[in-house]
Amino acid sequence: MHVYSVFVLLSAIGICTALFGSNSNVVPELEKGWEHVTAGSTIKLSHVKSNARLMMPQVSYGTGSQQQAITAHLDAAATKGLWRVEVKGSLRGQPVLCGAQIRLINSDTDHGLHSHSAHKSPISSNQEVSGYDGRDTGDLWTVECSQEKWMRETPVVFKHVDTSKYLLSLPNKKFGQPISGHQEVCAGKNADSNAQWMALEGYYFSRRLNEAK
Repeated sequence: MHVYSVFVLLSAIGICTALFGSNSNVVPELEKGWEHVTAGSTIKLSHVKSNARLMMPQVSYGTGSQQQAITAHLDAAATKGLWRVEVKGSLRGQPVLCGAQIRLINSDTDHGLHSHSAHKSPISSNQEVSGYDGRDTGDLWTVECSQEKWMRETPVVFKHVDTSKYLLSLPNKKFGQPISGHQEVCAGKNADSNAQWMALEGYYFSRRLNEAK
């Protein structure tokens, strides 16, 4: 039968402080067998350039689609930044392959990370990225990475399937009230440093076969 294990990493920074003291630069290595992002895991995505987490602050855009805003913010503890990784045809706990098409579903709202060519982002006028409460091909993103499988704590980029634009966050483009300090998240044509993300904190599943009779 199938046995699933789950590894909870709520805060890598908090773990380092508790184990090694506040002045330590020691970062725990990933435990063998838990190196990959897996189907069904619920994770936080850190924008590499700014260290801000991908979030859905539950505020609607005032322009464009008027769907839920997607931002990036430095509050690593916020639950609004937890995203469930869905991969069609994959069993829970299976590593996500580079090149796989995925959906990222916000765990607080069940909205999917969505984009569409019809609307511009409110600050930079790039392609809007939103939280959408339905399901369609606008929720699909391709994971692009240099290894065979999506590795945790390793930069990757997400390419929107419908429009071939990349998921970006722009540290110099920030909202005012009611989400003051949140960075704009949008989609653009270049897979540059603004497009790099890493899987950090979260609830990670691992799948193994129990051969017991």
